[in-house]
Amino acid sequence: GGIACFLAVNQGDVSALLFTLNDLAYSRLSNYDLAVIPLFVLMGQFATHGGLSRAIFRCASAFIGHWKGGIGMSAIGACAGFGAICGSSLATAATMSQVALPELRRHNYSGRLATATVAAGGTLGILIPPSVPLIIYAVLTQESIAKLFVAAVIPGIIAVIGYMLVL
Repeated sequence: GGIACFLAVNQGDVSALLFTLNDLAYSRLSNYDLAVIPLFVLMGQFATHGGLSRAIFRCASAFIGHWKGGIGMSAIGACAGFGAICGSSLATAATMSQVALPELRRHNYSGRLATATVAAGGTLGILIPPSVPLIIYAVLTQESIAKLFVAAVIPGIIAVIGYMLVL
């Protein structure tokens, strides 16, 4: 579809198409800003396999686990902490479901509340810096990645506090 439109606009000049494709491939693959995305995913895998996700949950539980609803709040805090490591909501939700769900069920949380808590906390992975969608947005709009990360800190903290207050 796109090739046909390009050829139609350029009166069927195939050499212009090949030149554009040659330049396009290099310019997309030479963008170093996007190189951090697989590194964030790799860092999340190291954190998961190294036991950091469990340590984050235990730390959050030590601080607020004794409050009413504290284990659920600890799950939210752990999701925020792990989201700050890997930058992905999917990875955060998947990892924290393995760590927090058994603990929530052990403390007699209903299955619906436990899974909803982890699912809601998993969304913090894309908001709390470093965030993969913020990097992609910064590259597409040619904005500063650092400025977007700084701008996302306060909304991330507000979201964490809001999720904890709901519990």
